[in-house]
Amino acid sequence: MRRINMKKYYHVCSQGLAKNIIFSNNQDFISGTNDIAICLQKIDVVILCYCLMSNHFHFVLYGDKQDCCAFALEYKRRCGIRLRLCKMEVNALHSLEIGIHEIDNDEYLENVIAYVLRNPLAAKINIMPYHYQWSSANVYFKGDLKPVGVPVNSISERKRHRILRTKQVLPDNYVLDENGMILPECFVNSEIVEGIFRHPSRLLFALARKLESEVELKFGIADRISYTDAELKSLLNELILIEFGVNGLASLTNQQKIKLCTLMKRNYNASIKQISRIVRIDTDIVSQLV
Repeated sequence: MRRINMKKYYHVCSQGLAKNIIFSNNQDFISGTNDIAICLQKIDVVILCYCLMSNHFHFVLYGDKQDCCAFALEYKRRCGIRLRLCKMEVNALHSLEIGIHEIDNDEYLENVIAYVLRNPLAAKINIMPYHYQWSSANVYFKGDLKPVGVPVNSISERKRHRILRTKQVLPDNYVLDENGMILPECFVNSEIVEGIFRHPSRLLFALARKLESEVELKFGIADRISYTDAELKSLLNELILIEFGVNGLASLTNQQKIKLCTLMKRNYNASIKQISRIVRIDTDIVSQLV
């Protein structure tokens, strides 16, 4: 049966893992970035933006849904191979769920791009998005600046395979930085994103907005993302201040803590055990509440 080519924009996101096992150090993130570039040579999709976090990842892709799914699965496969080779975690990503969601209008496309690039802020990482190394936030509106580094195809095949773990033929414009990472300017389609936002001020404004609840609730992405206890505790301080007008968990009454349990489940998809650990309420009581 002939396949109908219907290219659209999609937000691809992985489930957040309870343990930070996907990218646990700089080398993992470098390999993860390189894997994006390699997967793009195998599958006919265009990448507008990405963000790699310790326990999950996000992409905004343009292509038909079947190809976007194939890209996500190939990326997951390469991450799994890396974990098996480097950390002997044989089944680390076997059950990792990946969501793919069509982006159906221009306004929401802007919001999703900003949401993906804002991930470090949402995780309370104290750094501006365009200074976060493991996303594409710094590739847009750079004028005529060209990526500076070592062309991938100028190094020997053996060295290229050792660094990138692939025999895939790569484009001549792929450039490695001093750490052996393919620069995102080489494979992210910045022109599309710049055309969407039209001016750097609009992108900066979008990055300054809090879009997490809007995006996560619209497509149910919150059901696929989880936070570590440390990340969730950081997020809760702001939630507690907004909802209850006090600073920190210790200032809440028992009744407020009970309400907080339901907010943690609804807003952050926290598990019963995680809520119990953080709020210090018995798991049986939490399970009845949420």
